[in-house]
This record gives sequence, structure tokens and C-alpha cells, in this order.
Amino acid sequence: MELTIHPDGSFSYEREEGNTSTSINAPLQEFEGDDFVVGLGFFNTRFEVSQAPHQVNGQWQMVVDGVLLTKKM
Repeated sequence: MELTIHPDGSFSYEREEGNTSTSINAPLQEFEGDDFVVGLGFFNTRFEVSQAPHQVNGQWQMVVDGVLLTKKM
């Protein structure tokens, strides 16, 4: 899984699970607590953040939709 929120508010997401792949390229619509919503109009997707960004051994990590993500430098 790869997730990027760009400084201009655009969002890109790619996830592969088995033979299934999902990708989203859309603007960030809003934050709801730690969660965030991306999409256009009523066509949107909510991403659940169960662990907000935090540092572990000098690396930024967060858990989104059950997946531990580590920030690339």
C-alpha cells in the first residue's frame, strides 16, 4: 500500500491485495478527526486512521485502514 497527500491537497493511493489492485487519484475533501475523505463530490472514500502519525525509532508511522505505513524520506 502506498498513500501520498501532496502539499496542494491532491491525494494518490495504491493498494494490492492478492490479485486485486486499487488506485485513487483525487483531491482531499476533509479531515474527520484523524480520518480523512478524498474524492469528487458525492463520489468519495473515507480512510480510517486507527493510529495517527507518530515517530518510532526516528521514523514517522501511522495505521490507515489496518495497514502500518512508514513515511519514505
